[in-house]
Amino acid sequence: MECIGKVAHLDSKNRAIVITKNKVPKNTKVYDSENNLVGRVINIFGPVNEPYLAITAKKGMRITKIIGREVYKR
Repeated sequence: MECIGKVAHLDSKNRAIVITKNKVPKNTKVYDSENNLVGRVINIFGPVNEPYLAITAKKGMRITKIIGREVYKR
């Protein structure tokens, strides 16, 4: 698994915002450090050299549990 960044905060629509230096396409599945599916990338925005990723949680997942933690892709 490859680390894509750390969850900085939640936006107004309860999406996790991650600042990354890696290129991550939309609809990429996102996992926590224990290899549990967290959700998927639904939006990429911000500066080109350090884009922000908006991650929506999978159904039944409490997105607040991953604030401040690193997230990964396969």
